[in-house]
Amino acid sequence: MPQTGSLTVRAFTSSAQLPVSGATVIISSQEEDGRRKVFSIQTTDESGGTAPITLEAPDKGLSESPGQASPFSNYSLVVEHPDYYLATFERLQVFPGVETVQNVPLVPLPQPAGSNIDAAPVVVTPQPL
Repeated sequence: MPQTGSLTVRAFTSSAQLPVSGATVIISSQEEDGRRKVFSIQTTDESGGTAPITLEAPDKGLSESPGQASPFSNYSLVVEHPDYYLATFERLQVFPGVETVQNVPLVPLPQPAGSNIDAAPVVVTPQPL
C-alpha cells in the first residue's frame, strides 16, 4: 500500500539568497507510457516557499532489506519566473513519512540592452607592482 511523503520548494536568488516570490513551481512524474503526470502547480509566496505538497511514496518496509525496490519515489520539478532562467530538477527523491525541502537557486536573466538601468561603474584599484 503506497504511503506519502511531502515536498516543499524554496526558491531564492542564486547570488544573494534572497527569496523569489511569484515563481511557478510544477511537480510531475513520468508515467510508464512516457506521458507526464502533473501533481501540483503552485506559486511561491513572499518567503520564496511553497506549501508542502503531499506525494505518494512506497512502503517504508522496502528500506529494511537490500535488493528490494527503491524506498523512495522519483519526481520532477520545474521552477519558472519571468526574471530568471528556468530551473529543472529530475529524480527528486520523496521518502514515506519525510518532508523533503528542495532549495532552488534561480539565476537572474541579463538586463536587456538599452534598458534605462544606470549601473555605477566598477572602479578597480591598481595593484602595486
